[in-house]
Amino acid sequence: MQFDMNLSLGFILNRTSIQSKALFTQRIKQFDISPEQWSLVFRTVESKGLTQKELSDSTYKDQANITRSIDRLEKKSLLKRVPNHNDRRIINIFPTEDAINLVDTIIPISSEFNSILTKDFSKEEKKQLIKLLNKVYENLLKEELNETKKILFYTQEKNISQSNV
Repeated sequence: MQFDMNLSLGFILNRTSIQSKALFTQRIKQFDISPEQWSLVFRTVESKGLTQKELSDSTYKDQANITRSIDRLEKKSLLKRVPNHNDRRIINIFPTEDAINLVDTIIPISSEFNSILTKDFSKEEKKQLIKLLNKVYENLLKEELNETKKILFYTQEKNISQSNV
């Protein structure tokens, strides 16, 4: 078998993600917030009044985890849930003044951290890296869609063959 794990893109991306998250966590732990919580707080400051679904979609986190995170951030007085005026079934998420101040404090830390990630990169290399990583992500989304289509096809085939019995 010829396979070098150290050259596997998935392995490299995972290793990089783990190290990046660990270092960023250290940089913001003084604010009693995790990187996951930071992304939620940032998105709600950036776009006030998001629904839980919109917040989930914009941070690529599943809704069950979002619910628990919002609960924690409400207890920390960073987010608040507000019933939608037009549809009582919808809850909009708003940042508190503390959240807005926190974002103003963490943005420079986050920007500096991004500079560390791309230290010694040219501007062109930074743009190329982002472009290539987005391309990898798009490939994964296409593959996920193809897998979903296959599952649906095989499920339909199975149902048809069972109904013919």
